[in-house]
Amino acid sequence: SAGTLVGELFEFYARFHRRRYGWDGAPVHDAVAVAHVIDGTLLATKHCGVVIDTGPEPSRGRTHVDLHGNMEWPANCHVAADIDAPRFLELLISRISALG
Repeated sequence: SAGTLVGELFEFYARFHRRRYGWDGAPVHDAVAVAHVIDGTLLATKHCGVVIDTGPEPSRGRTHVDLHGNMEWPANCHVAADIDAPRFLELLISRISALG
């Protein structure tokens, strides 16, 4: 089932992040973004300046966020600052479970 597959994938990535970074769990950035589209109240966002590095390697593509206004960049993006984790997990589990 889809739920079993997602669970196995999450476990794989959780083990990797535990070994590599000492984290408990694994990031689920894409799922958070989709959940925010489904329920815009799950995230608290902050309007701040964001710049994408377009220079040469190795930092090309890196996202720089001025959370505190130190760079005086114009606020051009809403960045997630906090999440209602229990509600997010409830939504994620219910949607994956519905896949069978």
